[in-house]
Amino acid sequence: MLASQAASQILVLFVLMAAGFAAGKLGYLDRAASGGISKFLVSFVIPALVIESMQRPFSPELRDEAYAALAISVGAYAASFPLAWLLVKLIRARGGARGAHAFNAIFSNVAFMGFPLVEALLGRESLFLVSIYNIPFQLLAFSVGPYLLARSAGGRARLSASSFATPASIAALAGFSLFSFGIILPETLRRPLRLLGDMTTPLSMALIGAILARSSLRGAARDWRLYATAAYRLLAFPLILYAALLALGLRGRLLALPVIIAAMPGAANSAILAQAYGGDAETASSLVFLSTLASLATIPLLALLLPL
Repeated sequence: MLASQAASQILVLFVLMAAGFAAGKLGYLDRAASGGISKFLVSFVIPALVIESMQRPFSPELRDEAYAALAISVGAYAASFPLAWLLVKLIRARGGARGAHAFNAIFSNVAFMGFPLVEALLGRESLFLVSIYNIPFQLLAFSVGPYLLARSAGGRARLSASSFATPASIAALAGFSLFSFGIILPETLRRPLRLLGDMTTPLSMALIGAILARSSLRGAARDWRLYATAAYRLLAFPLILYAALLALGLRGRLLALPVIIAAMPGAANSAILAQAYGGDAETASSLVFLSTLASLATIPLLALLLPL
């Protein structure tokens, strides 16, 4: 897909985001309302989208493609942790800001922006692979993520087995099990799952807009480290991943999808998790704000490289 076409698709998402931004400024989507929508998305809407997107007739080819996507995702996250800490050292982040920078360098906004954008650029059938690719994110972002945010700020965070069990990860495992055994749910179940899943794009974009409405542009403008991490998140890491996948001989969706996910802005939940676990919520919010706005320009540029 040409960069102009990608920009057109992204612009649609940003119009939805603008509606959420206006609602946030007007007080319709305050912190309480945004928190409720976020929990609804994470606990119900996205799991429904994941399960419904995996309702595909079983084929060995699709199964093998899913395993390949999962392997790429595991490899990408394995590389992202040391690279993120190298970034933190290079920019000389201090205190709780170290965790905020590392979190945003490792975790992109898959749930609230990745799903809608992949659907827009690669088609709804690609959501199956996104759900598989996103399993490591679901396992790590809500377990290792809070640990990174809290420990760097001197807080106390523990890792436990229950930390890795999230609604989306459970839905992904359940959906893939149904696919593997060739089980197609009856329409009376698939239709409500589809209707819930269809809410992902408008609700996610509105939620990001509301979060940005409460963020400080002044805070994002005064610290060069924020720009460095945003540049890494939006350009450097996606290009590193793109080069690595090309070197491995990957083409098509297995090349495009991981790069699109890697090119998403910082995960929107970083500020929420930082606040909940005693991390640097201000730095996390500024990183989400800056990277989300800058992605309007960077994603169409990266789209020139991809086989869309």
